[in-house]
Amino acid sequence: MAANKLAKRIAFIFLFLLGIVWIVPIFWLIINSFKYDSDFITSFANVKGPVDYLTRLWPRQWTVANYIEMFVGGAGTNTTANLLAMFKNSFIVAIAQTAGVLIITSLSAYAYERLNFKGGNAIFWALMYMSMFPNVVNLLPMFRIANALGWVNNLNALIWPGLAGVFNIFLIRNFMKGIPKALDEAATIDGANSLQVYTKIILPSILPVMIVVGLFAFNGAWNDFLWPTIVMTDVNNQTLTAGLRLLMGQYEQKWAHMIASCLVSMMPPFLLYLVAQKYFLQGISVQAGVKG
Repeated sequence: MAANKLAKRIAFIFLFLLGIVWIVPIFWLIINSFKYDSDFITSFANVKGPVDYLTRLWPRQWTVANYIEMFVGGAGTNTTANLLAMFKNSFIVAIAQTAGVLIITSLSAYAYERLNFKGGNAIFWALMYMSMFPNVVNLLPMFRIANALGWVNNLNALIWPGLAGVFNIFLIRNFMKGIPKALDEAATIDGANSLQVYTKIILPSILPVMIVVGLFAFNGAWNDFLWPTIVMTDVNNQTLTAGLRLLMGQYEQKWAHMIASCLVSMMPPFLLYLVAQKYFLQGISVQAGVKG
C-alpha cells in the first residue's frame, strides 16, 4: 500500500510539472496578446533576471486593439492579410477533409477487416509501409499533380490529398477487431448486404474511434502549414495557419498583434476537443449482441 501511495504521488508530481510546461507558454501568449506593441518590446529590454521579467510580464495597460485589428485592420498591419477570408477557407478545408476522411477511412477499414478479399492484407501492409516515408518527399509530385489538375490556388488542392490517411485506416481497423463477426453473420442471414452491415452494425459500434479520427483529421487540416504555403499563392485562397505569416509587415513587425492572431487561430481545434474530449480515449467492448 505504501508503495502504491508513493507511486501515485510521483505520478501526480510528474503530471503536475508536465502540465506547467504546457500551460505556461499558453498563459504567456494570453497575457502578451493584451499588451500594446511598445509594452511588449520593452518587457524584453535590459531584463535583469527572472524576477525582473515576471514584474514586466503583466501589461502596463490592457488593450483589445490587437484583436480588433485582426479583422478591421489598423496602423502598421498588413491589410492584404484578410483574416476573415482565411478563417472561412480554413473551416471549409477542415470540415470537408474531416467528413471525407471519416467516410473513406471507415469504408476502407471495413473492407480490409471484414470483406476478406484476395490480397487485402498485402495491399494494406504495403500502404502502411509507404506511409512511413516523410511527407516532404511527396511535395513535388503533389504539386505537379495539383498543377496538372488546375488546382493551384484552389481549395481542392488542400482537401483531396489528405483524405486517405493510412494511419486512420489502421486505427479504425484495429478497433473493428473487437466487434464480433457473429453480428455480421447474423445480419447477413437476415438478408442484409455488406453496405447495410456497415451502416447498421459496424458504424454505430465504431463511433468512439470515428470521433478520435475526426479530431485528428480536423486538427491536421486546420494546422497544416507547409502544403498550403506551397500550393496557395493567392492571399484570398490562403488558410489561416499558413496566412498568419502575412501579418508580418515588411518594415515593422507587430508582435503583440501576431500573438493575438495565433491565439484566435488556436481556438477552433481547442473548442472542438473540449466538446469531444469524453470520447477521445473512450473505448467500447462489444460483447453482447449474440445471445446463445
